[in-house]
Amino acid sequence: MSASQKILVTGGRGLLAPYLVEAATRLGTVVVSSLSGGDRPCDFTKLDDVRAILRETQPDIVIHSVGLTDVDLCEREPERAFAINCDAVKNLSQSLPSQASLVYISTDQVYPDTEGPHSEEEASPINVYGKSKFAGEKSAMAHEDALVLRTNFFGPSRSAGRKSLSDFVVENLRAGNKITLFDDVYFSPLHMSHLGHYIVECLKRKITGIYNLGCREGATKADFSFAAAAHLGLQTETASIGASDQIFDRAPRPKDLRMAVSALEKKLGESMPTLKQEVSLL
Repeated sequence: MSASQKILVTGGRGLLAPYLVEAATRLGTVVVSSLSGGDRPCDFTKLDDVRAILRETQPDIVIHSVGLTDVDLCEREPERAFAINCDAVKNLSQSLPSQASLVYISTDQVYPDTEGPHSEEEASPINVYGKSKFAGEKSAMAHEDALVLRTNFFGPSRSAGRKSLSDFVVENLRAGNKITLFDDVYFSPLHMSHLGHYIVECLKRKITGIYNLGCREGATKADFSFAAAAHLGLQTETASIGASDQIFDRAPRPKDLRMAVSALEKKLGESMPTLKQEVSLL
């Protein structure tokens, strides 16, 4: 892969974007876009805007992290969810030259409410967010050179107004606030710095297709939170254990989002890190 590549990172104001930009600089020159900021603003739900930014920037690679990720908001506003999470991807997929690479950041919310770890073939979303992202995956895969990564991530936020799960836990425990941690929701998260690293490695190896990208084993969100607290030396007396069912009036959510990562491990020729290794990056 040439060092002179140009990479367009979308969703520039999102939680993940700063980490994507940091990683993508290993491949070449990075252009950042968001709805109202970055190097080049763009509304990716508008086909003319998409064609214009691609014409102006002429990227070799597009890493698309634009998304409406609020699960409950997506449930209330399904048209908006599909416009941002699917139609925007379709605009990119249709407009991007065939020789350019498209990376679409998807989610573990595409999986059903069944026992994990889930393989890539098991996608069957139960909420609007998951359905809109799954539709976005299909739009991305219509492009000749596309990589879809289903993931869940954490790490210190570098984006104003954006918080990860680890930010929520760490900030509240440091402040001595009471918080409830779910012991019935499982996931396989990666630190955002590692997520950026693996995207670059996939691009270097010209990997295409749909893959799970997460830590090697899963944990409950409560266990993850206590592990993070232990690593950072934080007191946990103000944290209590609870069930996600205690929260009413919200979108349905699968409780077991653990993902099988063996397919991508095989492609990369290496094992995904453990949860303990990921937490140690905090």
